[in-house]
Amino acid sequence: MLQRLGLDGLTDAVYKRLIAGRYRSAHDLADHLGVTADDVRLALEHLAKLDLLRSVGDGVGELVDPRLGLKALLLRRMSGIEEQLREFEEDRAAVMSLIDEYTEARPGGGEVPGCSYVTGRDAVTDQLREMSDGAGAEWLAFLPDGSPSESWLEPLQALQRQVRAHGVETRAVTTDSIRGDARAGLRAAWEGEPGSRVRTVPSLPVHLLVVDRSRALLPADPADPWHSVLQITTPGAVEALTALFEGVWENAVPLGSAAPGVDEHGLSPREKELLRLLARGLNDDTIRRRLGVSLRTVRRIVAELCVRLGAASRFEAGYQAAKRGWI
Repeated sequence: MLQRLGLDGLTDAVYKRLIAGRYRSAHDLADHLGVTADDVRLALEHLAKLDLLRSVGDGVGELVDPRLGLKALLLRRMSGIEEQLREFEEDRAAVMSLIDEYTEARPGGGEVPGCSYVTGRDAVTDQLREMSDGAGAEWLAFLPDGSPSESWLEPLQALQRQVRAHGVETRAVTTDSIRGDARAGLRAAWEGEPGSRVRTVPSLPVHLLVVDRSRALLPADPADPWHSVLQITTPGAVEALTALFEGVWENAVPLGSAAPGVDEHGLSPREKELLRLLARGLNDDTIRRRLGVSLRTVRRIVAELCVRLGAASRFEAGYQAAKRGWI
């Protein structure tokens, strides 16, 4: 049961015996387990190295309180998992960078029918404008908030107004962060427009534009949406992305309505969503993008939630929240 925490089969069995009863010598333990005394001594030494047992004289030693020893062991494993997640994110970024280099060096070489890449900020801007100008019936968008230098929020908000002026139905979903003071101007612009159809959710996974349910645009890298985008015209893929939009829209809150309050655990929708993202192992920068807030805000909320949950790390906060039924 505890092999993943560093205890092999025999060490695990010895530890459980020590928890269940008192044993004066390695021979007593060996008799109960059907192994040699030397094997038991090796297991006891291993338990001592894991800080689960204190050596005392020639006996089997004294157990460290499992409520302390096991929790410390678990937290060390959590730290290791967090480090692996950090390394994975670095590897993912390196792989995406190489894929971008390959794509740019071989224009069209990696494309498949129904998909094409557009690279470069100016080219991406032109593609957004071209798709919006060509809209005939419907214009749907996910607009994750973020810093003005990275976000599609402001340019797509302007495009939405232009498309609506041509009689095209528009719907957009952005993050609850738009309701904050930092984006009061953008929010007021939407709320003051007749027929504006904008809703908000705690977080969004990615930027998205779907036009007339026949063309879709996605960023190649969510961390840098202006660098390169993927235009999709394959009917099945566009239909799936449209269904994703409709599902999020259905559960989103109209911008002109009051945002939901705290739940029975005293969590705001943003705090609850942040805990879900923590439990999934996402790093702070990815969480920042999905919530549409600053990195500083993410770390402040994480610190506050760790205090409320009595958690020693962000990973434990996600685990404790799930265990308590908060998420």
